Amino acid sequence: MSVDAAVAVPVTPGKRVVRGRGGRFEFLDALRGLAALAVVIQHSAERLWPEYFRFSQAHFGLGQFGVFVFFLVSGFIIPASMERGRSLGAFWVGRFFRLYPLYWVCLIAAMILYSVQRYNLPADFLEHPVRNFMMNLTMVQFFIGGADIQVIGASWSLSYELAFYLFLSLLLIAGLSRRSAPLAVLAVALILPGAFLPPSMITGSQAGVVTRSVVVVATVLVAVVFAFWAGDRRSALAAILLVFITVPLVLNQPGASVLTFGYFATMFVGTALYRITSGELTARRGWAVFGFAVCVIFGISLFVEPTLDPITGVWITWVKQPATIIPAYLLFAAALLLRRYSFPRPLLFLGRISYSLYLVHALVLDALPRWTAPVAGISAAWLTLGTWVIGAVVIAAVTYRTIEKPFHNLGHRLISK
Repeated sequence: MSVDAAVAVPVTPGKRVVRGRGGRFEFLDALRGLAALAVVIQHSAERLWPEYFRFSQAHFGLGQFGVFVFFLVSGFIIPASMERGRSLGAFWVGRFFRLYPLYWVCLIAAMILYSVQRYNLPADFLEHPVRNFMMNLTMVQFFIGGADIQVIGASWSLSYELAFYLFLSLLLIAGLSRRSAPLAVLAVALILPGAFLPPSMITGSQAGVVTRSVVVVATVLVAVVFAFWAGDRRSALAAILLVFITVPLVLNQPGASVLTFGYFATMFVGTALYRITSGELTARRGWAVFGFAVCVIFGISLFVEPTLDPITGVWITWVKQPATIIPAYLLFAAALLLRRYSFPRPLLFLGRISYSLYLVHALVLDALPRWTAPVAGISAAWLTLGTWVIGAVVIAAVTYRTIEKPFHNLGHRLISK
């Protein structure tokens, strides 16, 4: 999309947005803080205690729980961010400066740490390091090359975030972005049929003429539909370009398709809940969408066949997904209902630095050494956990102040000109 085409798509402000102190959604900062901390603790604990890793694989995944909270938060806040801006182009400029500078710095830091043997890179990445590093720079490397070429393992969720932004951009161009309830219901309803789509339909080892033809046909059909819905020729061209980026990426996702559709459905559910606070959707309809999503997640899980986890050797049954995902939904619902109250400042601080914390903790876990002996009756494993968590928070606070926030402010200045 050209800059002119992007800027030409206007955004109409919402009716009313409920905010906390300082113009921020406090409850979202609190949720971000909890989600980021959950991911850090998961990745730390699974390295230190094999029995915990087995439990998290089989019963309740704390890190996955945190990611679903993040997706609900994104679904809630991104439409607000997109619709309060001057244009779709301005939104993408803001997102670029919000996400990419810190991410690129972390990629470079990971390569430097690897060069001094303080960071581990996947074997698949090392087979073609230059090509794979370039893929990682896009932030959609999970859809292009899969999880095994990622420099920062947790960055897979950022690929989904970007794809969600692309979906919302298309809906905005088509004039459908505010139909959040039917869109969320559709997204949830697609989880089950989506489970039958094969992964990596373009680049996978089993991809062939049939799967690639399906991708081409689906892309063309979606492009035609959105071009028809666009208001003018320029918007139609922008929609076509966005479709030819979005659809092949998403259909090339390397993981279980049921989870891919579940991630996007979760973000659209968050959007429906946002419409309650903006006054565009009644509470009854919004919570009905929420309840429908919870029921579908639970219902689909009942039909999941047990699988043997190749890493831990534990059997993963139908219990794992609802036990992990539904609590994330319930936590978000509780925080939303309590949104008019103040939240603890330490939690709000973690929320502000949550993006930095989410990225840098992977570097910290490899870079900081483990304790090898107990101190004052505290075991080496618990000392290591504390060191990793505190170290990640401290470094994240520094990167937030020196990299993330300055570039975020730069993006705002460019948009406001």
